[in-house]
Amino acid sequence: MLLIIGAGVGGLAVLAVIGVLLVNVVGPRLLAPPQTPSVALPQKSEESGGTTPMEQRRKEFLISLALIAPWLLDEDINWSAATKTCEDIKQGKSEEQAIEAAQERFTDVDAEQAKKIVAEIKTWCAA
Repeated sequence: MLLIIGAGVGGLAVLAVIGVLLVNVVGPRLLAPPQTPSVALPQKSEESGGTTPMEQRRKEFLISLALIAPWLLDEDINWSAATKTCEDIKQGKSEEQAIEAAQERFTDVDAEQAKKIVAEIKTWCAA
């Protein structure tokens, strides 16, 4: 009988500790408003007063990338990956090779997303 009461009290203590952790650690995270992903647009060039063609290409690509795979938010890493993929295309690598390389370069994208990314890169890469 004492063993049953002891187990019950011990179980309640464990539940109390878990409850405190949930309320104090996890709760605030669950109640915080979700962070909306944002793609920072390039700043206007100070010399010309407008955006350069490369800044415009970068802006359009990053917006397209955010639509294909919204979790890809690091602009510098993604632009670097896009530039390397462009180099693959200019070197004459096959579509399949470019897609496989893009899938490795861009974080957590599947083959279909990589194919869309390569298609977006092709729109400005040849220019």
